[in-house]
Amino acid sequence: MPEQQSIKETLDVIRKALEDDESSLEEIKDNVLILNKLVKEDGTIDVIEDNSLTKSEIKEILDNKLEELFDQHFEKWLNSKLPVHLEKYFNKK
Repeated sequence: MPEQQSIKETLDVIRKALEDDESSLEEIKDNVLILNKLVKEDGTIDVIEDNSLTKSEIKEILDNKLEELFDQHFEKWLNSKLPVHLEKYFNKK
């Protein structure tokens, strides 16, 4: 019985702490600690590498891909659609 009461008390404390916490998302982000080391069972420490891309790297990849696609398809569009659009424009005048 004391074990169940202890668990209940612990859950009550956690629940109360969560209800009392009115931190904004920005405050929470400012208080985040990112750990990049892993301690193995034998006591050795490994550094966990961050393989994610930065915003600038993502932007560069997207820009390159968009430029490639734009170059490929824009010339085809100009050759096939531009004469039709120009003809419609000049026929209206």
